[in-house]
Amino acid sequence: MQLKKIKKFILKVCPCILGSAFLLQAYTMPIFADTLSNNYSSQSISNARVEQVTWKYRTYKGKKQRRLWSITYEKWLTDWLPA
Repeated sequence: MQLKKIKKFILKVCPCILGSAFLLQAYTMPIFADTLSNNYSSQSISNARVEQVTWKYRTYKGKKQRRLWSITYEKWLTDWLPA
C-alpha cells in the first residue's frame, strides 16, 4: 500500500519538475559580448612596430668585424662576422 502512494507521488511530481525546468530554459536570454570600438582597434595598430636594427662595426686584431644590434629589443642578433 505504501509503495503505491510513493509511485503515485513520483508520477505526479516528475512531470511538474520536468515541465518547470523546460519553462525556465525557454525564458533565458543570451548575453553577447560588446563589439570592439574603432578607438580600441586603432590603439592596437599603433602599438605594433617594426623591429629596428643597425650594424655595429669594430676592428679586432687588425680585421674589421660587424654585428647586428636590435634597437627595439636592445640585444645582439648575430655574432661578430667579418666585414
